[in-house]
Amino acid sequence: MRNLLKLLIVVTIFSCNNNKEKSPAIVEEIVEDSIEIVEPKIIYNPETTLYIWHATGDYKKIKNPNLPDEGIKSADSLIRGLNEYYADVLLEKVKQSGDTIYTVIKDNNYLGNQMGSTGAEVYLADVILNLTSVPGIQYVRIDMDVANHIAPGTWSAKNFIKYKEAIK
Repeated sequence: MRNLLKLLIVVTIFSCNNNKEKSPAIVEEIVEDSIEIVEPKIIYNPETTLYIWHATGDYKKIKNPNLPDEGIKSADSLIRGLNEYYADVLLEKVKQSGDTIYTVIKDNNYLGNQMGSTGAEVYLADVILNLTSVPGIQYVRIDMDVANHIAPGTWSAKNFIKYKEAIK
């Protein structure tokens, strides 16, 4: 009886140790096999996002297919649409004077350090192409801190002439 009890204890211990060694490998395989890394793809929703143009990383600008015939005449509406689309970058209007709209991005860490050079350029193209589509606005001044991929400045649509109109 004692021998049987000893044998049962040894088998139990061996079995537990065996399972401990195999469990992490099994879990690791399951995790590696089941995880799919997908980069989020943010899409302008013409039904809910106010915009005129959407710039792409391959130098295209796509016109909003649901744009009203009269267009969007308000820079404030476009800024709200841009802020909705770029939720991590808050563009604020300071004032409009003559043919220039003055804006500020108080926290540009995400834009300037996390979106990369292309992301920052596409953001600028979106802002400038949209805001300069408003009658009377020729230039957009954006004040912000200097960051890895972006700096403050004043731009016009001419700075983004390499963005060619494309059909969605």
